[in-house]
Amino acid sequence: MIKDRGDWVISRQRAWGVPLPIFYAEDGTPIVTPETIEHIAKIFEKEGSNAWYTHTAKELLPEGFTSEHSPNGEFTKEKDILDVWFDSGSSWSGVMEKRDGLHYPADLYLEGSDQYRGWFNSSLITSVAVTGQAPYKQVLSQGFVLDDKGHKMSKSLGNVISPNDVIKKMGAEIIRLWVAQADTTSDVAVSMGILQQSAESYRKIRNTFRYMLANTSDFDPKENRVAYDDLRSVDQYVEVKLNDLIKECLAAYDKFDFTTVFKKVFNFISNDLSAFYLDFAKDVLYIEAENSHARRSMQTVIYDAAVKLSKILTPILPHTMEEIWGFLKEDEEYVQLANMPEVENYVNHDELLENWAKFMKLRDDVLKALEEARDKKLIGKSFEAAVTIYPDKETKAMLDELDADFREILIVSKLTISDDQAPADAEQLANAAVVVKHAEGDVCPRCRMIRTDIGADPKLPMLCGRCAEILEANYPEAVEEGLEK
Repeated sequence: MIKDRGDWVISRQRAWGVPLPIFYAEDGTPIVTPETIEHIAKIFEKEGSNAWYTHTAKELLPEGFTSEHSPNGEFTKEKDILDVWFDSGSSWSGVMEKRDGLHYPADLYLEGSDQYRGWFNSSLITSVAVTGQAPYKQVLSQGFVLDDKGHKMSKSLGNVISPNDVIKKMGAEIIRLWVAQADTTSDVAVSMGILQQSAESYRKIRNTFRYMLANTSDFDPKENRVAYDDLRSVDQYVEVKLNDLIKECLAAYDKFDFTTVFKKVFNFISNDLSAFYLDFAKDVLYIEAENSHARRSMQTVIYDAAVKLSKILTPILPHTMEEIWGFLKEDEEYVQLANMPEVENYVNHDELLENWAKFMKLRDDVLKALEEARDKKLIGKSFEAAVTIYPDKETKAMLDELDADFREILIVSKLTISDDQAPADAEQLANAAVVVKHAEGDVCPRCRMIRTDIGADPKLPMLCGRCAEILEANYPEAVEEGLEK
């Protein structure tokens, strides 16, 4: 647009605006000298540009000013004003260079996509003409808001959506989240239906944070944190996935790519946390002893996720993240003043992700087998299942290397990893075979699993062996008092 634009006529015929500092002598000769311009600039600095209209030409000229073109000492003022694009286009000089705390060139110029022929354009021309460089390090443009049919919003069409109406109905955070979801590099469509989808996304984010906060309320990061090397394999896996997410989000923020930040965070919350990690976490968080290694290991990861995600989402959902921050045990009082999370370097990163990616494919196949068993009325909830997996050698080696509680992760009552030949009725998977049956035994009222060892501990006849062992070891006084009743 710079290349193709014509000459710039910087005067405009308007009754108001910043005047062109030009005087005319009696014979029509224009008077515009460094002396007269500097004098007018000092007057404008004290009184503002309106002084041009409140003072006579003689009052605006330097005291004792004369010209051979005005033998009677009479002068008139120019009536045209500066083009408004010259006004805004010189803001880098009038604002950035003049005000304390600002600097030239600016880090970023942000405006609508129409400003390539306007502010971006005039700013570049004036700055290069005077200083030889651009007035900005980066330029970011955004599109305009259209209705859901792609039409420009106007009162006459009745298709305007008032932000105030949305705020009253859904809250300001929903508008912020919608903007983060939208590709603002071009024009963006909006409707109440689209905003409602953002509200659903917000509800998912908020509810996940509520779960994480509720299950780390007894977790003190200074006392209970488990070092990365001591985390269980599955906890390391989620910690590494979280770390990769932070790296991707920080890179996206550097490019002002809010859409990518939202997509990646929402995907992590929906899939890695809600549909996976937090789904089987109940079996540890609710059942294991308060200070057990497995529980503190999971709480370490969940707490880290709550802290790091709240920092990452603060530019998008500032009020929600400030509320969440109040429940976290961090030294910084306000999340807006906290530094963005740092990217860690985990030595086992690649190997860990590769092995867990293989398991996640196996998990998907097992979940499908469980769903088929549910359709056949063999089981109801997955807790009712007893699963036997017959892996091939490569898969068996992968499972051994991960060294995880796969029964816990698959949320079944019994899991057997068998070295035997799979029976003929086993369902064949990509790298294994699987058999799903209804688990034998009774339901433990504490862990909700079907177990064959209910009542193994006479002191706790209602509970399974696992739950009885946990209570006996960690709450002996309560057991003696018959708290199980």
